[in-house]
Amino acid sequence: MELTEQNEDLAMIRDQAQRFLTESVTAEHLKQLLEQPGSFDRTTWDSAVKLGWPAISAAEEHGGLGLGWRGICVLAEETGKHALSLPLIPSAAVAESLLSGLGGPAGATVGVSLVSGEALSCMALSRSGDAGAAATPEMRYANGRLIGSTAVTPFAAVADYALITASIGAETGLFLVELGQIGVHREIVSAIDNSRAAAVIEFDAAEAMLLADGSQAQDAIWQVLSLVALATAFAQIGGAQTCLNMARDYALERKAFGQQIGRFQAIKGKLADMYVRIEIARGCALDALIALERGDRRWPGLAAAARLAAIDAYEVAARENIQTHGAIGVTWEAMPHHHYRSSRALAVEIGSAMAWRERLLAEVGFDVAKTAPAILSKDGI
Repeated sequence: MELTEQNEDLAMIRDQAQRFLTESVTAEHLKQLLEQPGSFDRTTWDSAVKLGWPAISAAEEHGGLGLGWRGICVLAEETGKHALSLPLIPSAAVAESLLSGLGGPAGATVGVSLVSGEALSCMALSRSGDAGAAATPEMRYANGRLIGSTAVTPFAAVADYALITASIGAETGLFLVELGQIGVHREIVSAIDNSRAAAVIEFDAAEAMLLADGSQAQDAIWQVLSLVALATAFAQIGGAQTCLNMARDYALERKAFGQQIGRFQAIKGKLADMYVRIEIARGCALDALIALERGDRRWPGLAAAARLAAIDAYEVAARENIQTHGAIGVTWEAMPHHHYRSSRALAVEIGSAMAWRERLLAEVGFDVAKTAPAILSKDGI
C-alpha cells in the first residue's frame, strides 16, 4: 500500500516533489551545508513554500490545502530519500496544534503564519531531549516570564517561534515563545548534521504564551510529539529505502574476485535484512496514519511503534550501506555518510528509542513505573 494510493492530488504532489528534489538536492549541495554549524537550506525552503508545502495539511479555512497529515508524510518521505533537512514537520505539527484551538485566537494567528510559510517553528519539549520527560528546573516559568535554556534543538537557529515545556511550580507547562524578542539568545552548536540549524535557546525573563498546564499540557505534548514521530518515521523510511537502493546498485556494479559482490551471501544477507526492516517500519507507519485518519484513539501507540521501527530501519540501512560500499563508503566525497548523519540525528531529536519504548508500553496498559526498570535493564524489549 502506498501513501498516495487512491489520492490523485497527493500523487501529483509526490511527482512534483520528486522532480523538484532531484533537480535541487545534490551531494555537493548537501556537503556545503555540512561545512558550517547552524546551516539552513533557505533556498530550497523558499522554493518549498512557493510550492505550498507548509500548507499541505491545514484546512482550507486556514489557508491550507486540506490534505491532512498524510500530505506531510508524503513530503517527509520524499525529503528523507534525499537526506534533506527542512523545518516542514515541526512547523506543521505546531500549526496543527495551534489551529485546533490551543492558544486561542493569538495561537491561531501564529498557526496561520506557519501554514503560509511566513514563519518557522522549532520544538524543545523537554530539557533532557527524551519524549515526555518532565521539564527540569533549568527551564521555569514565573511571574509571567521564562527563564532557562533548552537542549540542543533542530532549526532553533532560524525559527521564529518555539514550542517548549517549562516548570510552573510542581507542574509542567506548554508554551509558545516568539524568538525575536529581547531576552532570547541563541547559541549555535556543531552537530552530526549541521544542515539542521541546531542551536541552544537561552531565555532571560522572556515573554511566553502559556498554552496548557498540568494534565492538559501532558496530553497536548504527546499529541504533537506523536504527529512529529509519525511524519519523521516516513522521513526515516524514505532515507532507509535510498540506502537500500544505493547498496543494491553498488553491489551490482562493484566486482571482486572476478564477480559482482552482490553474488556473495554476506552482501545478499545485508540487503535482505535492510529490506525486511524497512517493510516492517512502513507497515507500522501506515497503520498509525490510518488510525489517525479514522479517529482511532490508539493511534499515538501505533505512532510510537512506527517511531521505534523507523529508527531501527534507518540506522541499520545507513550503517549497512556504508559497509556494502567498503572503503569508499566512509569518504567525504561519497553519499552514504549523509544518510548516516541523518539517521543519527532523527533517532534522537524527539526522544530516544528507550523513551518511545516506554511510551508504547504505557499506551498498551503496561505499568512502566512498577515493572519497566527490571525489563529496561536488559538488552531489548
